[in-house]
Amino acid sequence: MEKVRSLILSNLHLKLLALVFALLLWFLASNKETAETEITLKVKPVLNGNYKVADYKPKKLTFVVEGYRTQLLKLRGLSCVYFKLPLTLKNRTGWVVVPLKKDYFSLLPQVKVKKVYPNKISVKLERIVKRVVKIEPQLVNLPKGVKVIISPNYGVVSLPEELENVPLKIRTEVVNLKGIKLPAQIVVSLESPYPVEPKEVKITLKREEKDESKKKALWN
Repeated sequence: MEKVRSLILSNLHLKLLALVFALLLWFLASNKETAETEITLKVKPVLNGNYKVADYKPKKLTFVVEGYRTQLLKLRGLSCVYFKLPLTLKNRTGWVVVPLKKDYFSLLPQVKVKKVYPNKISVKLERIVKRVVKIEPQLVNLPKGVKVIISPNYGVVSLPEELENVPLKIRTEVVNLKGIKLPAQIVVSLESPYPVEPKEVKITLKREEKDESKKKALWN
């Protein structure tokens, strides 16, 4: 019994070190081991230029992928996979069926997409037009005799082509000017049912000079 104990305890620190080293090598080897798996993810197609994807189906695709096990585990943390549609679609509108190629998708570094299914996706494309619209300020408790300067005073709205001629307004967010000290400058966000540039404008408030007030009185 004593011989067995001495055999176990002799050079114990070296044996423990060897065990740790062996476990470390096993861990590194297992993480570098490549594997193949199948995973279903949400996708979102994107088309550059004056077109946008208004709708698409299916909303999820199944991928057959190959890569290191550690990277494959990270795939489950992806909330959505964005991919670009081919530029040949830029002159198309309405529903279009697009064949999918595995080269369209880049999921994670060192993860190879081997197969995608279904291998087609239906997308509804809309042509986008731009309109220049005057910005209307929404100012509450505006003191009398105050000049309001908006910079810039026009915004560029991007909207579907079929809505190009509909009445459209761009307003600032509502700003309460009660107790404001003049002169003043404030930065406010814009409100629009469609994407607009810029996102914010600068409003300058200052007292009207007497000469300006007289000119307005004469004009009226």
